[in-house]
Amino acid sequence: MDKSTARSDLALVDRILQSADRSLNVPPLIFLTWGLFAAIINAVQQARALGLPVPPDGSFHLPLILLGVGVSLWVGRRGDSERETKVDTQAGITFGVAFGVVLLLNLTAQHRVIPEEAMTLFWSGGLSMALLIIGVQASRPLLIGGIALLTASVLASFVPDWFHGTIAVGWLAGMVIPAVVLWNRQRG
Repeated sequence: MDKSTARSDLALVDRILQSADRSLNVPPLIFLTWGLFAAIINAVQQARALGLPVPPDGSFHLPLILLGVGVSLWVGRRGDSERETKVDTQAGITFGVAFGVVLLLNLTAQHRVIPEEAMTLFWSGGLSMALLIIGVQASRPLLIGGIALLTASVLASFVPDWFHGTIAVGWLAGMVIPAVVLWNRQRG
């Protein structure tokens, strides 16, 4: 067998394995970063609702978003996994679309059409859907995280004085804890 045929055969086997592999290899640091980002924003909103002196949203939202995007790009480019599976591709698309849609609504409609609490529910609802979709396909920790974030989103409406605090706990339970679980599985 010559080199060209061997490479072609190996590429074919690689494509077959990529299609058959149902594992999720999305770096947990991405979930950890965005979960902490969302929890911080909601914790600050809760502190404001309790009358505590907190910085204005504009002073920390943009830096946190830029940090989140930077960490996501850095971790994604590192390419720690040997092979990107179809589930990894679907996860990236699912989270990217959910994030993009909610961000577009946030930038265009918040404070004009959509009140702050509703926007908070859009974010938690949109990302809980993404967690549930990917969780059902490939990751029990993300499935449980999606259920936790969705549960917090539903419960928040019943505790208006702690609305943002409930959502913050949802982000921690929905993204940060699953990230830690996934991280420990990768190391173990």
